[in-house]
Amino acid sequence: MPDILIPAAGDFDAWPRRHACCLAVDWDGTCKDTMTAKWRRGFNLAITRIWPSLAPYQAQVDEVCFQVNMVDEATAGVQRFVALTIMMERWAARGLPVPDLGTFARAVADVEARGEQHGTATYRRLQAQYGYDDAPLRWSDLSDELIARSARDAVVFDGCREAIEGVRERADIVVVSASKTEAVRDDLRRDGMAGLFDALLAQDFLPKSGTLAGLARKYDRVLFVGDTAGDARAAAGAGVNFYRIATGGESASWAAAPAVFEAVVGR
Repeated sequence: MPDILIPAAGDFDAWPRRHACCLAVDWDGTCKDTMTAKWRRGFNLAITRIWPSLAPYQAQVDEVCFQVNMVDEATAGVQRFVALTIMMERWAARGLPVPDLGTFARAVADVEARGEQHGTATYRRLQAQYGYDDAPLRWSDLSDELIARSARDAVVFDGCREAIEGVRERADIVVVSASKTEAVRDDLRRDGMAGLFDALLAQDFLPKSGTLAGLARKYDRVLFVGDTAGDARAAAGAGVNFYRIATGGESASWAAAPAVFEAVVGR
């Protein structure tokens, strides 16, 4: 089974530049229908297990989880620890008995400001410095377990594989994701798509904004394919082209993608 290159954090020289153009593709919600599993049957359920004081309010937990990560254009698609701090603020505003994650929230804000990767290794390293407990990290680990079970039947969107294959010989192609690196790698291998990509640049690499900026320096042209307003902002900030896969209209978006790819890759 083909594997995929996983470079060290920030190492844009780990794979050779074969073409002038790079197609950068998000994974969750863009290539594969995993977002419902994540935010309806994963992260939200882990919240009330790690912080039992919120268990009586599961319906409100579910509602805010879905709004922050799937609906709200300002927040949809943010990295999980960023999302956690936003959700806690919104539950607190509703009067729910949330834990005090102030020191952890400060660490998340500082990591974001420095442009570091948001992986669990980063937050374990910073734990003593900031003085937070390991509950957010246990939430992340439990979320991964729940998501792995609930996403077993998730499928790659119609037209995705074919659209990517269509430019494989004319562009370097990488996955750019805020999701956990090993989870995306397992998905790619399971779905037989690892061989389509030159590298996997996920949670342990850099935030999307930093990854896209680095790709813009390496290639003459970059097209980022994503599914959220956050993806669009990251592309704009890096000065790269963006094509959005519409939530709820993924198959139609992928059907239209080859013409867009041609306009960028083929010129």
